[in-house]
Amino acid sequence: MNDRITLEDILSPISVNKFFSEYWGKKHLVLRRDKFKDLFTFKHLNNYINRFPDVKYLNVIDYDGYGTKWTWDKFKLRDDNQPNLNKAGIVDLWKKGKTIIVPLCEYENEKLVEICFELEKYFSYGQSNIYCSPCAGSKSFDIHADSTDNFLFHQYGKVKWTIYNEWGKSPRPKKFTVQEEFILSAGDLLYIPTGQYHHVETIGPRILASIHFPNKPNQTLDNFKITSNKDSNRKEWHDLSLYCK
Repeated sequence: MNDRITLEDILSPISVNKFFSEYWGKKHLVLRRDKFKDLFTFKHLNNYINRFPDVKYLNVIDYDGYGTKWTWDKFKLRDDNQPNLNKAGIVDLWKKGKTIIVPLCEYENEKLVEICFELEKYFSYGQSNIYCSPCAGSKSFDIHADSTDNFLFHQYGKVKWTIYNEWGKSPRPKKFTVQEEFILSAGDLLYIPTGQYHHVETIGPRILASIHFPNKPNQTLDNFKITSNKDSNRKEWHDLSLYCK
């Protein structure tokens, strides 16, 4: 791959040093800009849904109106008494305003893979999930904290974010206090460190690429380890067009 995506590209306009010294593991970061908004589109979603049932881990949030998540692979295992949804059934849920999650989708296109390769120089092996919503009010997850560092690339539409002062603890906090609320648009990036509670609200059709990674074991600023793509366990992306004659 020529002109590989670098961490400098991902974090622009702030520097890599500033990110790790001021934000990494400490606080969220909002970058308002116009970059990386073509990683996943509604055309990608169409291609994904229309190859059903040849999909992996497809999720639909709140399929029953009670906050339950439908998962294709759980249904195949006859787990959680999930209903038998065919392609038309999934499309019908979309028409009713339900959010579709496309998990483990790094290999849907080259740029997603490149971003994962680059971030895995600094973090452990990660993955990409895509959140697609058809309208305002499409339910997402309740207030929660993630077990990974999350880089959220806004692809389409506007999303309202609420960041809380509370961090991941056991047991879950009984009360939450708002630290900041803001709306992000296509091209913007939001970084949320491991354990910071947050919430997202859809205010219209949206596509959001969540690309997230656990930290490397014992990674600290004083003893920081950067690896190369050659050390990665991730499978290489091949461009077959390069070999056409």
